[in-house]
Amino acid sequence: MSAEMPKVQDDEMIVIPPRTDLKDRVLKPGSAGNACKKAIKAAESAIEELSVEFDGWMNSSVDELISKLPQVHQDGLDSAAGEEVHTIVHDLKGQATTLGYPIVSEICDTLCNLLEKTPEVSRISPKIAELHVRSIQTIVQECTKHQDDPKANAISTGLRQMVMKILKHEFERAEKQQAAE
Repeated sequence: MSAEMPKVQDDEMIVIPPRTDLKDRVLKPGSAGNACKKAIKAAESAIEELSVEFDGWMNSSVDELISKLPQVHQDGLDSAAGEEVHTIVHDLKGQATTLGYPIVSEICDTLCNLLEKTPEVSRISPKIAELHVRSIQTIVQECTKHQDDPKANAISTGLRQMVMKILKHEFERAEKQQAAE
């Protein structure tokens, strides 16, 4: 789960939210035919029908993450349980915005960055993963779906800043260790 990461400056990270403007992306001026319009309406209708299940899917994913925490605390983030948490969070990172939880997607992205880019996952405290999971749980339970929610943004920003500091520290540590060898 670790990979080389470029040097980062204190508290700097750019978050680019995924686009959700289906009509604007598909329908270009002068190219929109009836078939395109019908296909878009069908897709929007299908998403609307599925949206009643989105909250259940999110709650199920959160429950699964919560159930992995005791094992992660016992065995560490570099264990099989840690890999399972990473897989769930990675999946949520890609799905949460579609499911109506863009801030959850940001938090999942932050945890994925930590797990994927840190030089030694075994050095990362399971408490960091738990903070992310509990934050996701809070946002889902409080139905804080809007990207402009100040509390949800504060949570996401705080986690992102913490992860950036951890990554910076870990890369500096790894560089010093490499230089000493």
